[in-house]
Amino acid sequence: MDELKKTLVELDNWFNDHYQDMLNKIETIVNMDSFSHDGDDVNLVGEKILSFFEGTSFITEKIKKEKSPEDEQWQDNLGNVFTARTHSKEENAGIVFLAHMDTVFPKGTAAKRPFSYDKKNDRVYGPGIIDMKSGLIMNIFIAKALKELNLVTTPITLTFSPDEELGSPSTLPILKKELKNPIASFCTEPGYIGNGVTIERKGSGHFLLEIIGKASHAGRAYAEGSSAILELAHKILAYNNYLDLEHDLTVNTGLIKGGISANSVAPNATARIHISYKTLEDGIKLVENIKHETQKTYISGTKSILSGGLRLPPLVPTQDTQQLYDFVYSAGKLIDYVPHLEASKGAAESGFCSSILKIPSICSMGPEGGFLHSEKEFMIPSTIIPRCKLMALASIQASKHFKN
Repeated sequence: MDELKKTLVELDNWFNDHYQDMLNKIETIVNMDSFSHDGDDVNLVGEKILSFFEGTSFITEKIKKEKSPEDEQWQDNLGNVFTARTHSKEENAGIVFLAHMDTVFPKGTAAKRPFSYDKKNDRVYGPGIIDMKSGLIMNIFIAKALKELNLVTTPITLTFSPDEELGSPSTLPILKKELKNPIASFCTEPGYIGNGVTIERKGSGHFLLEIIGKASHAGRAYAEGSSAILELAHKILAYNNYLDLEHDLTVNTGLIKGGISANSVAPNATARIHISYKTLEDGIKLVENIKHETQKTYISGTKSILSGGLRLPPLVPTQDTQQLYDFVYSAGKLIDYVPHLEASKGAAESGFCSSILKIPSICSMGPEGGFLHSEKEFMIPSTIIPRCKLMALASIQASKHFKN
């Protein structure tokens, strides 16, 4: 602990000296649109992020995309994964800092309501400000501090994904290849107000349901048609039967489209469905049930096509994860910013590191804020430096404790 106290003095000075630069870079990328489905815009953010490493010894890369699944060719329009490393790719990934570049806000949102700093009330506003562009910039500066001050010899790998808001469908196969022998991961998704962090998150899944029907005049020849919209309605209700809030299982049809006119029997309909679950086993069973329901036909003459499935697995507490939190907690006591645990109902890439890579992982390490995915989304700037120090000090301890 005495050694950490000495280190803290160095970190205090470093982060205080770089605070304004952090805010400036947060403003830069908040004012850039990066809607998940607009891969070109997301990649512009990625290129800007890599420019922040210019003049350093970090090794940066725009990762080549994997081939999209045959039934999900829409992924071709997504952006790329970007990375930055303190060591060559041939070496172990070491400590992983996770962040995503994409937001839920469509093109043009940044121009309509750009970065805004209410210094008096300690609030910063803008699309994606807390989910998770502030945390993304935090990762960069924490890694730079640890590297410049020579506080860890363990490799550090930073990942910047383009599609986390969609469940990271194109990112996870790449992370599986790129993250060679990691020892721990930190994810700077939004921190909970009141010093909250998390070591437990639900998993998620995403589906696209496409229904093909048969068009006909809705008045003169209704019986000659097959309504894709009506078939969709039956399936939405069937899926909803698996909603089980008591056991943290959710099924939500959040987007529907279909038909050609009000007086035509609909020849087509589509829906996007999101699921969340507490354990991987629950998620696998829920996917099986949704597929089973999809195979049923309610309206004769219609055909249903379902694509997608499990995306981000859950973040599950383990003994090693508890140890990682203990490092964060001891750091918090040292800086008088004591954290507490919050279980999250949302999914994140920390779950992939926990459930698939089997490494201790902690999430919600980003600045505190709220109203995610809304026009009121905000970040509390006074929490940036305390959170940076929490993660830096915990990374130092993790680098010594966890080994490949």
